[in-house]
Amino acid sequence: MSDSDELLLALFPFVKEYPDSVLSMQHEDSSSPGSAGRLELGYLEDERVRVLARIDELKTRLTELEQQLQESKQEAEMERALLQGERQAELDQIEAETDIITQLQHKLDELESAIQREKDKERANVEAERRALQSLQEGYAELKNQLHNCPESLREQLQEQLKRVEALEAGTKKFEDLEFQQLERESSLEEERETISQQLLQERAEYHSSVAKRKEKVSALENQASQLGLQASQECERLAKDRTLTLQMLQKEKERLSALEKRYHSLTGGKSFPKSSTVFRSKLDSDPGVSLYQPKSGSASPLQHGAATLGRNTTSKSPLLAVGSTGSLPRNLAATLQDIETKRQIALQQKGQQVIEEQRRRLAELKQRAAAEAQCQWEALHGSQPHLISVGPPPLVHHSILHHQPPSAGEQPYDTLSLESSDSMDTSVSTGNNSACSPDNMSSVGGVDALKIEEMEKMLKEAQLEKARLIESRERESLARRQMLEEERRRREEAEKRLQDETFHRQQLVEKEVKMRAKNFSQARPMTRYLPIRKEEFDLRTHVESSGHSVETCYHVILTEKMCKGYLVKMGGKIKSWKKRWFVFDRLKRTFSYYVDKHETKLKGVIYFQAIEEVYYDHLRSATKSPNPSLTFCVKTHDRLYYMVAPSAEAMRIWMDVIVTGAEGYTQFMN
Repeated sequence: MSDSDELLLALFPFVKEYPDSVLSMQHEDSSSPGSAGRLELGYLEDERVRVLARIDELKTRLTELEQQLQESKQEAEMERALLQGERQAELDQIEAETDIITQLQHKLDELESAIQREKDKERANVEAERRALQSLQEGYAELKNQLHNCPESLREQLQEQLKRVEALEAGTKKFEDLEFQQLERESSLEEERETISQQLLQERAEYHSSVAKRKEKVSALENQASQLGLQASQECERLAKDRTLTLQMLQKEKERLSALEKRYHSLTGGKSFPKSSTVFRSKLDSDPGVSLYQPKSGSASPLQHGAATLGRNTTSKSPLLAVGSTGSLPRNLAATLQDIETKRQIALQQKGQQVIEEQRRRLAELKQRAAAEAQCQWEALHGSQPHLISVGPPPLVHHSILHHQPPSAGEQPYDTLSLESSDSMDTSVSTGNNSACSPDNMSSVGGVDALKIEEMEKMLKEAQLEKARLIESRERESLARRQMLEEERRRREEAEKRLQDETFHRQQLVEKEVKMRAKNFSQARPMTRYLPIRKEEFDLRTHVESSGHSVETCYHVILTEKMCKGYLVKMGGKIKSWKKRWFVFDRLKRTFSYYVDKHETKLKGVIYFQAIEEVYYDHLRSATKSPNPSLTFCVKTHDRLYYMVAPSAEAMRIWMDVIVTGAEGYTQFMN
């Protein structure tokens, strides 16, 4: 290859697609040295036009990329600022709601403190009244002792003082009223505290929920901001890479332009390219081979570059350049260059199309002859195995020449030409003769095809073996899976059977335990004193005193032979509020009644002895909002459970022993 060929390939990279054809035609056209120099000058001018246009396109592209990069940064900053503002607003709302939650908690604490102070104040008043009443009781007891031990002269005076017992009774009544007022006050305070605390707790829960939602929103905003930053950085990185690549391409184009100018300078003996803008514009408009860089529409294909090159390589035979070689053209090119170039391009296109069609026709003929020869050799070598022809080759060998059928009408031969055959055809065409049609070449092609056929058969056998191996592997996997499923089903059945046996065994144990418990329970017997008593001659006061209770010192209970009266605080059935009621235990009527007050005019409820089942101390503290849990006891009936609070521990013990004597609903041991 000569120096001019190397220079041509260096300046026009697309010529590498068809190098042998172009160079062969260049050798054919190089018979006249003057026309070759003019041809190269024309190439240099055309390539300069392309390079200048490409430089303009790259500069425009570079400006667009810089503008996009700047806009992307501004948009990312704006989005980040918006997200930051929204996040800050949510954080401010969270802080405000947290302050409200703190205020609500402070209100709850203040409410608890106020109620506790009120309770302590009421209890202090009750304690003061209790001490005053106790001092009166002690004075009364001392006067009674002095009455038995004093002489007759002082006895009348002491009896006069003992008549002041009314003051003691008034003090006792005042203390009882004050104590029950304190209980009612505590009950109302508890209700008020419960109502207000429920409201405050509900508000606090709502604010907690709102704070949680806002925190989730803040987290989502932070994630969105991070994703936005990542996307912005990726976009900026992509644009920066495009900008770098564009700068590199621009630098290469400038280098190519510099090389073109140097070559033109060396060929013309120091002259430079024409500076006229009309020449540049006319070449852009008239040259069909100019390929500009357009990222959106794609670049021209190598076949188009080759067509333009083939058209320009035949210019030495055109009449226009033949006339130009005699020196008949004027020296002033600026006047007539556009007209000459237009006619020249028309001639170039016509000649280029003729050359391309000729090359295509020759390639099609060579391909058909090679395919026919390969088919004949195939039939001769494998005539006993015609079925292999119908077998499709594996996907890896789809470049075989056996599959290149002759092209149909109107179809280009290049569409069906394989990689190997097209390479061989181009090589044969580049020599400029018909040596590819010789018998030696055809026999070598047939030998290569025979080797490819053997390779195809080998690969087909390997594919069949691989298929058999895969089928066998799938069968083994299916069998192993079925065995595993069968084993799992067997284990599950065994586990279910063991579970059923265990359940049956436990059920038997439970039934046996229940029977033993019922037997032991039927044999058990409570203490006789705490059984209901139905005797008509039964003395209730004597029974209670014999149990160890001091009836005389307990002023909260009025106890006789058949009746027991006194104040108790009872919890309501439907509305769980505590009310002070006057209770009457009557053995003659066999009822346990309660009234609004001690005058017994307004009856509130009756409990018959037959309905009373149990009487016991509320050791589980199950009474809701009991004014005094340590003095609470329960009366269980068929219909409901009564919670009652006694004014003192002694009164509670007396009431429990009294009520249990009428618990005729407790019939398990009546016989």
